[in-house]
Amino acid sequence: MIPAIDRPGPKVALVKTNRRRDGAAEALALLSDEIAAIAHDEVVIKPNLVSHRNQLASTHVDTLSATVDFLLAAGARSITIAEGASDASEGFEAFGYRDVLRGLPVRFFDVNRDETEWDEIELRGIDGSTRVARISRTLARARSRVSLALCKTHVNTLATFSLKNMLSCIHPEDRTMMHGYAPGRSAWTGWRGAAVRFLKGDDLAVRATTRLLGRLKRIKFRLEGKDRSRNPRPLSAADAAFLRSSATLGSNLAALSRRVKPHFSVVDGFVAMHREGPRHGTPYPLGAMIAGSDAVAVDAVAAAVMGFDPFSIDHIAKIHNEGLGSADLDAIEIVGDSLATVRRKLVPHSHAAILGRIGEVEPIANLVPAPHFERSIDRVDARRSNF
Repeated sequence: MIPAIDRPGPKVALVKTNRRRDGAAEALALLSDEIAAIAHDEVVIKPNLVSHRNQLASTHVDTLSATVDFLLAAGARSITIAEGASDASEGFEAFGYRDVLRGLPVRFFDVNRDETEWDEIELRGIDGSTRVARISRTLARARSRVSLALCKTHVNTLATFSLKNMLSCIHPEDRTMMHGYAPGRSAWTGWRGAAVRFLKGDDLAVRATTRLLGRLKRIKFRLEGKDRSRNPRPLSAADAAFLRSSATLGSNLAALSRRVKPHFSVVDGFVAMHREGPRHGTPYPLGAMIAGSDAVAVDAVAAAVMGFDPFSIDHIAKIHNEGLGSADLDAIEIVGDSLATVRRKLVPHSHAAILGRIGEVEPIANLVPAPHFERSIDRVDARRSNF
């Protein structure tokens, strides 16, 4: 009988800090050997710029500059800052990226505008069908990918960290496919489409409206008994459809991770976002910085820091189950500060009561594709998009 090999678990740096840049630098220093291993000639950094106006929702320049400095010191010769969420070019300017990194071997790459070559990735539809989407070749073929994410709640996934941050590697016209819908800028038409377009806005009116709607949803779910842990009310057709899309997103994020899983991740929890994330939530002074080379483990620790069970986040559980990393907190070696000293209990998104019932929808793998769904899309023109 061959004895089992006792392999060490993934290592995650967790730092409690009262200065964002110092905390990021300390977390990176705790993992200097792992940083050196991915500091190839060119490194691609994927920040999160889901908003180009609201700093709370987007990667802070202090976290970015600390990471760039560390990578260059470790041997990287050039760095590409690549992002496709929101208006990345505007975000590069608005949050001071270009000013702070001026003079360094850094180039800025707006996926929506600058990408000219796209690879293909197979995604699933909400009925289990298969479709082909476009994925940025710059990110998909990078030897070293670093994800700079934040601790935020999320409307579809409960929380979003370094793995979910990679979604904007997908062509902007194909991102609805991640949710299981046909390609296009929006899955909704008519008045619902108008409402969705408004709520995807990036101003104070949208933020106030989103937060108000969140409070109303919490009251509604409580009155309907959908948030009960025992004997909850049956899901409505709309709730079931929402969960089907969320479950499909989880499966597609697992597929995405097989292609562009970060080689190193930094999750900034200096000021976290809770309630109505990922853009219009409220700040929470968490004072934490999390980093590591196992993105699944990093995201699991980030979830725990926010007071969430990592396995309650569908895409983290699915990516763990595919063997792409470990979300088992007992198997993760945390260096720096202990989880107990940093962990807090943040308020989840108002959809948490529904997302907690995602197991009630039938697994996508068990579905027979509807006859009107195409098994794949024709190869699409990968020319530059004027997004």
